[in-house]
Amino acid sequence: MGDVYKTSDILLASCLKIDGHQMTAIEVEGNKGTFVFSRVPDQYLIEYDLGNLKVEPVSFNNMVKQLTTSVRRMTQRDK
Repeated sequence: MGDVYKTSDILLASCLKIDGHQMTAIEVEGNKGTFVFSRVPDQYLIEYDLGNLKVEPVSFNNMVKQLTTSVRRMTQRDK
């Protein structure tokens, strides 16, 4: 995979963050966020798509909330 990976899938972004992948930005359009990561291996994305990733549930839930709050804060700032 290239140096930059973008996704609007907040669940995937949460998994990536929990597993230690570096998020470099959040791009906001309207009330939706696109999460930008550096150097995400193709194999990681395949494992996600196949449902083979495992993350700690409380950490996952907290990360989803954190990313949701970040996007919400950024959309309100732009108004």
